[in-house]
Amino acid sequence: MKLKISINKIKSINNLEIELPIDKGLYAITGQNGAGKSTLVTCASSVFFNMPMNDYFGETDDDAFIKFSLNNATRAWKKNNGKWEQSSDGKMNVKGFYEGSIIFGNRFKNTDYRTLKSLDKIGNKELENVDDFIRENLGKILHNNISFYDKVFKLNNSNAGSEVNFRGDIFYYQKGSKRISQFHMSTGENLLISVLNSINIRNSDRASLLKPCILFLDEIELALHPSSLKRLVAFLKEIAIEYNYAIYFSTHSIELISGITPENIFFLERYADDSLEVLNPCYPSYATRILYDHSGYDYVILVEDDLAKEIIKRILKEEKLHSNRLIHILPCGGYTNVIDLAQEVVASNLIGKTSSISIVLDGDVKKEAQKYITKQGITNNIPLNYLPIESLEKYLKSKLYDNVDHKLFRELNDFIFHQKSLKTIIDEYKTEVATTKDNNGKKFYNHIDTELRARNKSRSEIVEIIVAYLFENDRVSLDKISLFLKKQLS
Repeated sequence: MKLKISINKIKSINNLEIELPIDKGLYAITGQNGAGKSTLVTCASSVFFNMPMNDYFGETDDDAFIKFSLNNATRAWKKNNGKWEQSSDGKMNVKGFYEGSIIFGNRFKNTDYRTLKSLDKIGNKELENVDDFIRENLGKILHNNISFYDKVFKLNNSNAGSEVNFRGDIFYYQKGSKRISQFHMSTGENLLISVLNSINIRNSDRASLLKPCILFLDEIELALHPSSLKRLVAFLKEIAIEYNYAIYFSTHSIELISGITPENIFFLERYADDSLEVLNPCYPSYATRILYDHSGYDYVILVEDDLAKEIIKRILKEEKLHSNRLIHILPCGGYTNVIDLAQEVVASNLIGKTSSISIVLDGDVKKEAQKYITKQGITNNIPLNYLPIESLEKYLKSKLYDNVDHKLFRELNDFIFHQKSLKTIIDEYKTEVATTKDNNGKKFYNHIDTELRARNKSRSEIVEIIVAYLFENDRVSLDKISLFLKKQLS
């Protein structure tokens, strides 16, 4: 199930349409600085968060809008005579929360110096203990110790007196004899305690785990150490599964993105004319545009996707080409991504002078790739070759729909598509999609992906079967890429 979003003339986004899955799991919205990540997340959160629109988006054109569609329900924010108004048709059956940036977050909306001083004078009778969920996970994520904080309190506004005029939750922690208010906590503590509180509230009101719930976290890495980020990712993975949360990060942190599968990464690519394109799936290496954690390898092979990676891994293993060398195979996304990243690697010497690099692209893009290299004026002489097959999406459409391979059809149907058969999926595809226009197979794959998500299965299960099938039935074609790899690694 996906939340369809249309954004028109909001801050840096002139026009954008995107579909965000609301199935449980971790997702990333990423892109270069200024691409519109935070704007997208803030707009998306308005599906459940009635925010003061002018505060969050500033001055906007009179034809600005945000529209949502989920199942048969719609919701929209539109300008009317200079004022934002919300409309809806049908029940938008989704919950969630949004934790924004330091400036536009949900914390401390009405602070002033006098309020801060009064909160520092709060005594024990005005405080109440928070759930251990908050205290223990605060310590675990920040310090890898659930007992790091002796106690964590929350201000009980009903006991605080008239001189404390504060809306929302405010926290304190105690270590030994010292008690620290949220206003004096570190930035990481300050942010995380608010996030944990919001999650705790959502956990407690999950009367039905069938109701979708989206959590948006905007640039949370600004406040957290990389080690804390890794523990946060592990924690969020657990609660996403337990409570059926779709958790979205707006980020360009490699620590966050590296823990998220490519199909759950949405990369906002902003072009010179200010237009936006959403790349999905997107591989972490392309999303971060950083190869520092891949330095030290003797050889790096850049490929388009996970299917290409697994084919090459198997060739290297069967031909024993790993001997006495470190080899890293790096999926980057489409062929232009691979070519661009290879050029950047060479120009910036990102993997070191002692490392070698080559490119292996899908077999259906040979003409397009050569035209792109010529157009970009690329003359880096990086070894380049092509697989004997196309992308996974095109391959599946070719073998399961255009010219059906009965053996492969049965194998996928028997091992993966148990509840809803491949025949049913294909029938739905024919009914809902103009199949003649689906040349790249992406719409066909979207139907398959929807069923995989519904059954808690992954793309990797299909890739595993496809690779085994290729090595059993198309060895002659694979021998060509084997010869290329042997030559490069000899």
